[in-house]
Amino acid sequence: GRFSMGRYMPGAKITSVHGQMQKIEERFIIPMYHPAAALHQPALRPSILADFAKLPEQLNEARAALGRQVVEKKKSTASQNFEKPQQLSLF
Repeated sequence: GRFSMGRYMPGAKITSVHGQMQKIEERFIIPMYHPAAALHQPALRPSILADFAKLPEQLNEARAALGRQVVEKKKSTASQNFEKPQQLSLF
């Protein structure tokens, strides 16, 4: 929220810094809109989705900068054949 962002980034506005990773002291900070913001302002939904899509790459960038193991991207399971779910009934 605004309070926690203000602690690390005084004077910053979420509209201009969301989704942008920054190193502050020894920490990496990625300010993001709360997902519920899209419920109140539907126009934010594309920005929120784009910011979340960038997270894996940003986390790997931070891990590499800290000398930690980078996580490999998993292969998509979309092409696997899954059984079609069966709708349950109440009675």
